[in-house]
Amino acid sequence: MIESIPKISVCIICYKQEDLIKRAINSLLKQKDYIYEICVSDDCSPDNTWNVLLDYDKQYPGLFKLQKHSDNVGIFENIESTWGMPTGDIIYRLAGDDEVGENWFKTVVEYIKNNNIDYKNELFCIYGNYQCRYPNGDSLVLKNDLIKKHKPLSLALRGLICNRSACYSASILRRFKRVSQGRSHIAEWALDVQLQLYTENNYYIDAIGNIYYTRIGVSISIDESQSEERKLITCYTLDFLESEGVSFSIKEKNRLLKGDVIHTRINKKYFGIDYIINLCKCYEKEFGLRSLKIRHLIFAILRRIPHKRPLSF
Repeated sequence: MIESIPKISVCIICYKQEDLIKRAINSLLKQKDYIYEICVSDDCSPDNTWNVLLDYDKQYPGLFKLQKHSDNVGIFENIESTWGMPTGDIIYRLAGDDEVGENWFKTVVEYIKNNNIDYKNELFCIYGNYQCRYPNGDSLVLKNDLIKKHKPLSLALRGLICNRSACYSASILRRFKRVSQGRSHIAEWALDVQLQLYTENNYYIDAIGNIYYTRIGVSISIDESQSEERKLITCYTLDFLESEGVSFSIKEKNRLLKGDVIHTRINKKYFGIDYIINLCKCYEKEFGLRSLKIRHLIFAILRRIPHKRPLSF
């Protein structure tokens, strides 16, 4: 690691990813000069994932911090279990089946230096873009570029910004509250929006900080009962935020409860008529056409048109 730069701690959770975890870790190792530590929590994988992690630990002594659960606790409790692992100045979270954007950490470090960010004391978050890649090679780049115009919490609640690519101060992580309830999916959003809730200063870099491989993992393995459970995510999240002092008007709360589109992402009719109806319910003049996610719709339509070469949008 390069001396006199912020200490970046990367946190990874994984489960049954003996092949995919290599892709994630190798993307980090390409930037290891800017990484202080890589903290990985394996959720009692029944395959060879743990041995893969041990091999990396042997190859790069001192770089990895590893833990393995004796029982499978589920994705959200596993995430919370990583909160005590990092000791660096800045936190970056990476899923075990994704990648970090090329030169992302170098870009972040230079941005911090050029903008005189007090990374040891400031409650800050730096957002970048993230790229969604589909199994057939199609890809869509999504930007977190509205943070200067609107409150990040409002954007996150509307699905207009995402935590993928985010680098944030360790002092924010220490404010996080445990919200998981066993293996339940109900806590997903309440866990995610804590980043926006506890951040005071927000920044944006127009570069890809995360590559998200979609249509794999938890989103395609959810059964009908779990899908029904996830319908309570918004209510659970709003209750949590109100317990933390966030207030909502009745109109805003009803709009979020009725028009929330996050759950349709796991529905087999994704981008079908149900999705379009939910998008229309989400329209808010303050956020303009971005609230309708027109770009997502265009990309979805184009993807369904037969094409020989991968679509990049």
